Amino acid sequence: MTGTASTSAKIRDAADSSNAGGGDAARFRPISNPATGEWIQFTAIPGDPGEDLVRFSWRSMPGGAIPEHIHPHQEERFIITAGEAHFTLDGAELVAGPGETVVVPAGIAHSEGNRGTVAIEGVVELRPGLKSRQLHEAFAGLAADGMATPRGAPKSPLQLGATMWHFRRESRVTSPPIWAQNLILAPLSVLAKLFHVPPYYERWNSRA
Repeated sequence: MTGTASTSAKIRDAADSSNAGGGDAARFRPISNPATGEWIQFTAIPGDPGEDLVRFSWRSMPGGAIPEHIHPHQEERFIITAGEAHFTLDGAELVAGPGETVVVPAGIAHSEGNRGTVAIEGVVELRPGLKSRQLHEAFAGLAADGMATPRGAPKSPLQLGATMWHFRRESRVTSPPIWAQNLILAPLSVLAKLFHVPPYYERWNSRA
C-alpha cells in the first residue's frame, strides 16, 4: 500500500476478510457500467443465509473512475486481487494492490480510479446490503441504455429525481451538497411519480 490513508478509513490484508469469494455467482448475470468502467457479478445479496450484505466480483477497466460519493448507512470493502486501485478517502490519497483490503466506514467520502493499463480485479462488500444490488443494476442499466451522462448520472431530470432519491439511503454524491440535493431531488421524485417514471426498471435485474 502506498499513499496516506485517513484515520477514518482502514487498509488491511485481504486474508482478514473472510469468505471473500463466497456465494453463487451463477444466480446473476454480469453487468457492466460503461460510464464508470466497471464490471460486476453479484455473489451474495440480502436474504441469503448468513450475513446481511451485498457482495460482488468486481473489475475496473483502465481509465475507469467512480465519482466521489458516500454510503450514509453502509460500510464498504474493496478486496483487491489484481491491479492497482487508486482511492481518495476523506480527502486522502491511497493506492491498494493485490492482497490488500480498503475499508470505508459509513459516511466517508470516497472515489476510485484505474490509472493503469490493466484491469483491477477484486471483491466488493457492502454491509448492510440494503438495496445496493438494485442501485448498481440501475446505474449500469441507465448507462447501457444511453440514459446517463458521461459521468453516469441520469440525463432526464425526472429520472434523476426518481432514481437518485429512491437510492438515497444507499449512496449520495458529494457535489452538489446534500442539502441542495434534498431541495432538488425530493420535488423531482414527486413529479416522476406523477409522470409514471420509475426509479428502477425490471429489465435491469441481473438475476439469471
